[in-house]
Amino acid sequence: MDPSYDPTKETVSLLLRSGVAKAKLSWTDLLLKSFLAGAFLSFGALFSLLVAGGASSLRAANPSLVTLISSFTFPTGFVILVFVNTELFTANVFVLILTTFARKTSLWDLLQNLVLSYVMNLAGCLFVAGFLCWWTDTLNTNALQSFAVTQAEARVNAQWSANFLRGVGCNWLVGLAIFLSISAQDKVSKIYAIWIPIWTFVALGYQHCIANFFLVPVGMFYGTNFGVGKFIYQSVIPVTLGDIVGGAVLDGFFIWLLYGKKIIKRNLDECSSSSRNGLPS
Repeated sequence: MDPSYDPTKETVSLLLRSGVAKAKLSWTDLLLKSFLAGAFLSFGALFSLLVAGGASSLRAANPSLVTLISSFTFPTGFVILVFVNTELFTANVFVLILTTFARKTSLWDLLQNLVLSYVMNLAGCLFVAGFLCWWTDTLNTNALQSFAVTQAEARVNAQWSANFLRGVGCNWLVGLAIFLSISAQDKVSKIYAIWIPIWTFVALGYQHCIANFFLVPVGMFYGTNFGVGKFIYQSVIPVTLGDIVGGAVLDGFFIWLLYGKKIIKRNLDECSSSSRNGLPS
């Protein structure tokens, strides 16, 4: 193997290409892919909700075990949305911040992608929550409905600062899942690379703003003790801001600081060398 080969730098190069491709998406593709990402993510969240809500006696006797098992099912949606190549807001915060720092994409590209993906992720989550969960009566027992309410209230009835920091921790791990999946060579490795960080953030109780667009409305359908206003102020705003900080700073900025500048310098050196040798750059 070439001693100068650095797999981490190669992964960053692939991430930069991915960010450029995201910035070039047409509005139609971006909107549809973002809707699908929200829907796919919601399937994993619903899977987790069914497992935890249906184990009320075990939850009382051994809550850690239920948390371990139910959070293990949650990454299903992440795996699907990554393999189908959809547009998830929280992942795009990391990738497009990285490409923006590297001057591969513009600030307008960043803002356009994040705003549209956020709105359509929300639409996809509400579609699954309303039509494929509540209307289909998937949560068809008192225990499941009660747990849907309890988990939604726990997400909203928390300190603003706590929800913000839970968002930071969540998207730090989501960004790492994207980084690791890009570095993996085969599908099995990619699934493993996605699964472990996502499983970890769910088990730790961190919060994902897009997942909350499914989990909280489902609880509200069955009668939570809060309304839309409190959901927005106490959950949507702090968790979204936390997700942005986690993905943009702890992933995007730090990885650019460690590797991005070196890759840009290497590319410039290669172009300069080609020019000196009379080769097209």
